[in-house]
Amino acid sequence: MKDDGVSPVIGVMLMLVVTIIIAAMVSAFSGTVAQDETLAPQVTLSASYVSSITDTDKTNGVPDHLASFKPNNGITFRLSGGDSFSLRDITVQLRQEENVINFDMNTNLNSAAAVDTDKVTILKNADGNNTYFGLPGGGDALITVGDSFMIVADDCYDSTMTTDATIAKGRFLTWSPEGSGSTFRLQTDVPFKYTITDQLSGKPMQSGTLIIR
Repeated sequence: MKDDGVSPVIGVMLMLVVTIIIAAMVSAFSGTVAQDETLAPQVTLSASYVSSITDTDKTNGVPDHLASFKPNNGITFRLSGGDSFSLRDITVQLRQEENVINFDMNTNLNSAAAVDTDKVTILKNADGNNTYFGLPGGGDALITVGDSFMIVADDCYDSTMTTDATIAKGRFLTWSPEGSGSTFRLQTDVPFKYTITDQLSGKPMQSGTLIIR
């Protein structure tokens, strides 16, 4: 009687092949998990605002004030705890009802913005254009604990005395990014939501709701 069997050498080779295949699968799976678990910076930001609204004609829906009026209005964020991050890696979204605007390094500040650059340092993008990221205390794009930055507003107006039914009545901060052809209006006494997103992970760092008074 003759016994047939697999050569020990072939058996070892088969085990090696199976081991390599399993190792490759584990490596691929681990890489996918690691990629999926990319986290946004973990931060605690306090949010506030500057809202000095002056208008000499409250019957219309446009700013009426002296060109020298530069109140440095806007939404201010202070990093009170957590990880450092760069303003060059985030997007800030403001949303009020159905109106939405996003700010990042490609959103160019309106050249007529009512901003006093002696008091607020405006961050420039790679092309040398001014952005909406302002640094009230000076500094650079890197935000560490204790630092503040703001989304500076272009302008403001007061239409509380309008009798024109086509004009929304209220007090507003406005943003009209250079080249956009549109204006985002943020009304006082109406809640709005902000969301700060980390561009590297695509995940939100913080969101919240504010009311400008």
